[in-house]
Amino acid sequence: MQIKGCDKVTDSDIIIAENNSRKSENPAQNVLQWLIDVGHGVLSTLATKSAIHNFPLSSVVPYAINKEGKPYILIASIAAHTRNLTTNPNSSLFVSYPNPGGDPQSHWRACLVGKFKQVFVIGDDTESSTSDGFPVSEDELELMLTRYRAQVPSADAYLKTHNFSFWIMDEIISIRYIAGFGKICWIDGDEYLSTTVQTNFDDVKKESIEHMNDDHIDAMNDIYNAHYGKSSSNVIMDDLDSRGIFLQCLETKHKVYIPYGKSIEKDELRISIIDLVKDARSNL
Repeated sequence: MQIKGCDKVTDSDIIIAENNSRKSENPAQNVLQWLIDVGHGVLSTLATKSAIHNFPLSSVVPYAINKEGKPYILIASIAAHTRNLTTNPNSSLFVSYPNPGGDPQSHWRACLVGKFKQVFVIGDDTESSTSDGFPVSEDELELMLTRYRAQVPSADAYLKTHNFSFWIMDEIISIRYIAGFGKICWIDGDEYLSTTVQTNFDDVKKESIEHMNDDHIDAMNDIYNAHYGKSSSNVIMDDLDSRGIFLQCLETKHKVYIPYGKSIEKDELRISIIDLVKDARSNL
């Protein structure tokens, strides 16, 4: 049925609109920035409950992204989503502009379609240690937890006491991209992942970390305390990358990840850290 006053949309119209979207902006890069900005989305899995078997079941979940730009979540073993993903990993993660005013369809949104895998530590003999899982070392798991704390500061308690585990969208098949009226296209998963490759900071990392820990320990304390409501005076910079810095409180051995809010190049490192300090001190 055609709506009166509207022309029929053809396949050629759709192709033209998608090509125009790609000419005017970088959709894959935009999706990465949206994932960094928001930190929560709508996870949809296929239900295993008999009455609604294979119907989509959706819920809001916080997430973090790893260095490859893949989102990962922390969910309980008893959750419906966990049972669903264990049976069928096909799923989606929808992110959208937070707190939109006016017409919500005029704002950006993206839907990542792919397969989630349960993360397990190499050498662990639990049920998750299968060919269908996502193997990591103990250090890599700790890094995932550190990044996730930036979204959910209480993540440690969930992971250690409530039988929660990480699941990662290891296979991103396609992304539906909508940046507003007429700015719509599909993004291939490989195209997105090629965009998320981080700038290597190895040649500036050591000197930058030593400088901050030798001359600006007060700044590290302020960033840590502002983000986590603490009053520590013994915080050091432990590591950094193109998306944020890693801090450690020497008193508690607590490690945290503080994102810049975007992916940066090496010549932006100094000003990005200064911005983190300014933002922290404005909130103390």
